Amino acid sequence: MHPHRSSFARLAVGFASLLLCAFQSAFAQVAADYFYFDAESLPGGTPLPQPPFFPNPWKEPSAQHPKRGKVVADPTAPQGKQVFRWEVAAPRTTELFHEVRFARLPEARVKDYYYAFFVRFDRRDGRDIWHDGEGDSFDKAFEVIGEGIRWVIHFGNHAMRLPKHRFSCHLSNASYHLNRTLERYDGFYQNHDDLSRPHSSQHNSIPLEYEKWHAVVFKLKWATDNTGEVVLWVNGKKVLAYQGIQTAKPPGTFERLQLWGTIAQPGYDAPPHLRSVDALLFTDQWQRIVDLGYLKAR
Repeated sequence: MHPHRSSFARLAVGFASLLLCAFQSAFAQVAADYFYFDAESLPGGTPLPQPPFFPNPWKEPSAQHPKRGKVVADPTAPQGKQVFRWEVAAPRTTELFHEVRFARLPEARVKDYYYAFFVRFDRRDGRDIWHDGEGDSFDKAFEVIGEGIRWVIHFGNHAMRLPKHRFSCHLSNASYHLNRTLERYDGFYQNHDDLSRPHSSQHNSIPLEYEKWHAVVFKLKWATDNTGEVVLWVNGKKVLAYQGIQTAKPPGTFERLQLWGTIAQPGYDAPPHLRSVDALLFTDQWQRIVDLGYLKAR
């Protein structure tokens, strides 16, 4: 063989090997996620696939469900060019409820898990989705569910004294209430950077705006004794952290994720609006949180 051709062949093989290694590394990283969906692989207008999204009540994958979210093109998408969206045309209670099946089940053992997503709420007629002020008006929005596990990320207002036309978020350990001394009503409130209760005359929640994307990361350190931890970041800012708590009741096995368990409870009077989600992730890899931009200020 001509010496130049031989050198070129060796370079080509070497370059191909590098590409293959890079591809395998990237594939292995994504494959390590327990769940990831970013809507980029589906045509616009497609209903959310079943599986892994199962609207309540469940129907066969070929059956149209009036409350299924849809994949839509969005030039403001935090990741890629598409998001998944629900159009809410009238007040709802639990009609948007979706169960989300893991790609593989997380292990029931002491470990750090991360539930991350981008979310956006758009008003349709100028009316706020949730009431502000001292009253309660909030969603059971994003949940981690299992036998002995139920952690809920809420959006809205839970007696938070929010500014006008703003909403916020908090955590709850619904069903099990494993750490009653940390709960006010049934929520875990923000306690970082001067956001803490009982200083209710100061800021006690992070006010979030409508018509904007927000990045949320929830850390769950699994533990059936008092060595667990929950942490919440919103738009790159740590707003909540509770260490030395029980986060699971034995057996503490994971079953599924959930979306939109309730809408604007207890009044269930949310006006027409859009709710959009992008890059829904459940992983044990902190680097995925960093690489996908969930911690960037927005």
